[in-house]
Amino acid sequence: MNLYEIMLKHFAPRGSEQGIFTYLLAGSDEEVYEWLKTNPSLSDGRSLYTPFDDYENDNKMLEIYNADYEIVGHETYREKSIRLKGDFNDDDVELSDLYYGQTLVGWRKVKSDISTEQIELLKDSGVSIESA
Repeated sequence: MNLYEIMLKHFAPRGSEQGIFTYLLAGSDEEVYEWLKTNPSLSDGRSLYTPFDDYENDNKMLEIYNADYEIVGHETYREKSIRLKGDFNDDDVELSDLYYGQTLVGWRKVKSDISTEQIELLKDSGVSIESA
């Protein structure tokens, strides 16, 4: 099992903020994406909403660009999100209609093969950890 940080970046008319929203135990980046796609309710009562399912259901093929902005391939929204580890890490994401705000979600692997003892220590220390 791997430990991932789930991070948020929120943009609104009067400011923005970013930070770690929670931690997640999952086996792979694909599992993290699938967990986020469900708009999960967390064990501490908070919820996390992503547009992943909506964008994935559009079935659009997205262009992949190289450093010279030449098209070098195509991929689905799911493939792009997993490759970039969320829209949080997408340098080309378009922020639009910020009147109500926009939230970007991403993840980062903190530790591979985390032991049960380490997980329990984190939980005992008050760290919120979810499971995919």
